[in-house]
Amino acid sequence: MRVITTNNKSNQEKKHYFQTSSLDARNMAKDSYVDWKFSGSEVAKETSIGTYTSKLFDLAVAEYLNRDIPVKLTADDVFMTVGCNQAIELAVDLLAKPKANVLLPSPGFPCDVVRSINKKFEVHKYNFIPENNYEINLESVRTQVDENTIAIFIINPHNPNGNTYSEAHLLQIACLARELGIMVVSDEVFRWTVFGSNPFVPMAKFSPIVPVITVGSISKGWTVPGSWRTGWVSLHDPDGVFKCTEVLSAAKEFFEINSKPPIVIQTALPTILKDTPKEFFDRRQSFLKDKADLAYSKLNVIPSLTCYMKPEACTFLWTQLDLSSFIDIKDDEDFCEKLAAQENLVLLPGVAFGLSDWARHSIDMDTPTLEDAFERLKSFCDRHSERPIPL
Repeated sequence: MRVITTNNKSNQEKKHYFQTSSLDARNMAKDSYVDWKFSGSEVAKETSIGTYTSKLFDLAVAEYLNRDIPVKLTADDVFMTVGCNQAIELAVDLLAKPKANVLLPSPGFPCDVVRSINKKFEVHKYNFIPENNYEINLESVRTQVDENTIAIFIINPHNPNGNTYSEAHLLQIACLARELGIMVVSDEVFRWTVFGSNPFVPMAKFSPIVPVITVGSISKGWTVPGSWRTGWVSLHDPDGVFKCTEVLSAAKEFFEINSKPPIVIQTALPTILKDTPKEFFDRRQSFLKDKADLAYSKLNVIPSLTCYMKPEACTFLWTQLDLSSFIDIKDDEDFCEKLAAQENLVLLPGVAFGLSDWARHSIDMDTPTLEDAFERLKSFCDRHSERPIPL
């Protein structure tokens, strides 16, 4: 089998790789020597009842996603869900099989999503390199893989880290997944909130190398949570790997029996996706960048808290707590509970994302409110710290 390595690959070589014939990439995906570890869930095949669903809305999503990927989707590759969480749950359901395990990021999905995944799979965790723009630690991926691993889940842009993966790093992920014989499941719900120097690149761009399942929704990009929860699962498989492993047939049968977004919202979706002007996203991204700059500068004067990277996407700061600098704080949950009780300021403890002694700050608010929040945070840390914080 041909193994593509990206170590020491120059930018020119990477560019040349993408300019090679599509036939070469497709031969890679069809390569009989790749021992793909995944297959379609038998449960999905046993429970199909053939419920009718319109493909008009699936086609609208496919056409929207096709703007950014070289290998185009059809309506048959897209399945509507009630928000992104259901999209993740259903992607897990259609892949589930005995003794299988998957790789999840740490930090990453909220604990309720991890619990849902853990009902179907054994979960292995990989980590990141904070000092390197929170890129995935690929060695930690290798050490967590065994003969039962079928997929790696990534979040791009990443919540809570706040980074966006570069095209070069996504290529590394794709090549490693191919080498390991596993698929990539990419949560891209924050793709419309990118405001840093790294542009968003969909993982599906690399589907000629490795099969990709993408999950997304309109909630973050259009700021319409709650009753507007409308998401999707898209299968990117130009060379039929999903078909020959029966993932595609399992998907079609499984999604037929699951709930969909309200029909009135699905009906509005083609117009939402097609007619939202670019200026809408430009204003939103400018707003978030302004708040990220302000929050990062405010956090830098609090010695007991460390933010390794100014966010370039999403709506949060991800902060490490220096517990040794506090007099009476024992962990991240204790920090957040006391902060809420004493300052009426709510942060999410890192343990909610699978990593202790960190906290997530929301920055998606008006400037006076954000400034007031950091004044309260500074005051709290000053009272509980061994070292007074300079004014």
